[in-house]
Amino acid sequence: MADRNVYIGLRQQILTLAPATVGLAPSPLHPHVYGGLMEMGIGDAVATLVVVADGTTSFYFSTGGGIIGAGVHETVKGPSKAFLAALERHMGELSPDPSEQTPSAGMIHLRALTFDRGRLLAAVPEADLAAKRNPLWDVFFTGHALIAAIRKLPNVPKAA
Repeated sequence: MADRNVYIGLRQQILTLAPATVGLAPSPLHPHVYGGLMEMGIGDAVATLVVVADGTTSFYFSTGGGIIGAGVHETVKGPSKAFLAALERHMGELSPDPSEQTPSAGMIHLRALTFDRGRLLAAVPEADLAAKRNPLWDVFFTGHALIAAIRKLPNVPKAA
């Protein structure tokens, strides 16, 4: 239960983050999107990838564990920026996100945290993204490239 509470707390922090509190404002590189999440429903669990334009990058699990602060590593910085850039490019394909629901098994939630449109969401079957049947496949594959970079970090458990 404690692991689940930690996960809920971390997730709530990012979903309610006010960009100005961490010194973020629209810029040429990030005119709209200041943060993003890729959440994957895996059985009864959820894996959450988080990226913020200030360099914060984390990957954590509803069952406990994860990698917090991966964005300080040089090998993660480029893929993190690419993930936010992909969300920025596809922002028009996301809809307002009034709920904070997590994805069910086999679903992917792609969330953009924006300066001017609030929180946006696309909920897509993982199979459609993997087969490139949905235009958001670019965000999905960019997110997986970032996860691969995180997994290659020293001292990261191979199950992460």
